[in-house]
Amino acid sequence: MKRGNSDKRWKRRAAPIAAAILVIVFVLPLAAVGVLAALDLIQIGENLAALLFLLFYAVTGLAVALGVLVAMRQRLRELDQGEEEDAKKY
Repeated sequence: MKRGNSDKRWKRRAAPIAAAILVIVFVLPLAAVGVLAALDLIQIGENLAALLFLLFYAVTGLAVALGVLVAMRQRLRELDQGEEEDAKKY
C-alpha cells in the first residue's frame, strides 16, 4: 500500500484549503450584507455617500475572497510540484 504518500500529500494540502475556507466563510457574508444594505438604500433613495461606502465594502470583500482563492490555487500547485522538497535540500 502507498497510503503514506497520500497521507503526506493531504496533510500538506489541508492547511491552505482550511485557511481559504475560513477566510471565505468570514468575508462573503460581510460582502453580502454590504450588497443587501446598498440595495436597500437604492430602493429608498437615501444617502449617496453611504451607498458608495457599502458598495466599496462589498467589492473589497469580494476581491479578498477572490485573492484568497487565487493564492490557494497557486500554493496547491507549488505543493504538487514538490517545492518543499526542493527547499529542504538547502
